[in-house]
Amino acid sequence: MAKYHCPYCSPRYQIHSRRFDGVMICGQCGDPLVKIPAIKLTQIFAIVAAIAFIAPLFITAGAFFQDLNRPQPKNSIQVMAFKLSEKV
Repeated sequence: MAKYHCPYCSPRYQIHSRRFDGVMICGQCGDPLVKIPAIKLTQIFAIVAAIAFIAPLFITAGAFFQDLNRPQPKNSIQVMAFKLSEKV
């Protein structure tokens, strides 16, 4: 259901009623009510900004878990020492 509000009255004491032609009006002042959009432009901007700040965290976590699954090389110091001793 769509939300409506009166731009002139306090949001605490709004009474909504319907005229005979179907238009929603304020019960206190009698002015037509304004429809509130479900998603505002500021909410869209906030979601995009939050994703921009949180995305690197998820990318880093994904790279970390991929490193866990990668086979670890054998002791590289021992391998280098073995190769150096072969050359001597």
